[in-house]
Amino acid sequence: MSHPPAPSGASPDPAGHPPSPPAGDAPPRAHAGPLGAGPIRDGLIREGTAQGVPPRQIVAPRPAAPTMHPKKVRGGVRLAAKDGAVCRAWSSQRWMRLVEELAPNEAMAEGLRYAQMGQARSLATDHGRITARVQGRLPAAYGVEVRLPVFEFGEWEHALASMAAEARHVAGLLAGDVPAVIEECFAPHGLRLFPSLASDLTVSCTCATANRAVRSALGMAHPEAPQSPWCKHVCCVMALVGDRLGSDPFLIFHLRGLAREDLLERFRQKRAVGGPGSDDAGAPGRPVPVYVPRLPGVDDAGATPGLERALGSFWTPGEALEALELPIREPEVSHVLLRRLGASPFEGTRFPLVGLLATCYDLIGRSARAEEAALPPADGHTPATPGDAPAADDAD
Repeated sequence: MSHPPAPSGASPDPAGHPPSPPAGDAPPRAHAGPLGAGPIRDGLIREGTAQGVPPRQIVAPRPAAPTMHPKKVRGGVRLAAKDGAVCRAWSSQRWMRLVEELAPNEAMAEGLRYAQMGQARSLATDHGRITARVQGRLPAAYGVEVRLPVFEFGEWEHALASMAAEARHVAGLLAGDVPAVIEECFAPHGLRLFPSLASDLTVSCTCATANRAVRSALGMAHPEAPQSPWCKHVCCVMALVGDRLGSDPFLIFHLRGLAREDLLERFRQKRAVGGPGSDDAGAPGRPVPVYVPRLPGVDDAGATPGLERALGSFWTPGEALEALELPIREPEVSHVLLRRLGASPFEGTRFPLVGLLATCYDLIGRSARAEEAALPPADGHTPATPGDAPAADDAD
């Protein structure tokens, strides 16, 4: 078998193989590239140049279509009641009143169902803001935000002054209870403690944007009618906040810009100092203490002797004790101390300790008021009761 003559510059192979081309004329070497790609030449991947392989196309992943039922959430925020109802406390019902007026019926019903199922992955409250993540029918949770105005410092000063002027509000707030008529202290100053109008709240949810993107990617038509901002996810968050207000009514003050500790501290300061008055020099505008630890006519009589001199007569009542009147009246707020202490620390007892103490306090107070009513007046005369016949000397 004869071979073609070797080109100039090429050395013949002694074994009889074809001669190799010169180094300067050698074609570029090629080796297999990644699977589905062409050969690698000069360090570059040549797409679609392999044996009949078409060019590779990079396609974005297709978005997941909404499922028929919402994705279940493990350990989500849900309503506290076992029957799945929003707390029936006055603060909860007052909060939900605006939601019932503005939200569509279908969104309201589905939002309550979401709250019962625990579809909220997170729920946070701050001054003037409520944020939450609610899981719907898409893989990613929706972001919900509710905003309401925060009261300024001067507005809180007016409201606290009105609350401090009412004894029932004072006792209730210091005992950890918010009276149902607390809004009366805000209304005269043009303030609304609970949102009552649509302009009092600004709600938003990312479900509309997410659904629009999914519909566009899947080639589905968009709804022509604009959707209400009160979607089922917003209703779910509002129901959960209303449920929290039932166990912690001070949350409404926190949402309006004043935390519970700050509210009580400013409230005590407001109670410790009364309204504007004048001192002995006649300077107006000076604060007057509500409680004056000085009795005119008693402290002015002379200097109080020291404890060492008064040990012998320390427990002897003085003459002024008879003039001291302490009428026994029914308190405006019942069981203030028990409310302040909270639930009983003893668990598993047969009878509720707090309820037994409340019953004992009621019976003792009722008995003390009955004994005081049966006592004769200080002048020694028994008051005439209705129906008694007048005395003979008094008859005409």
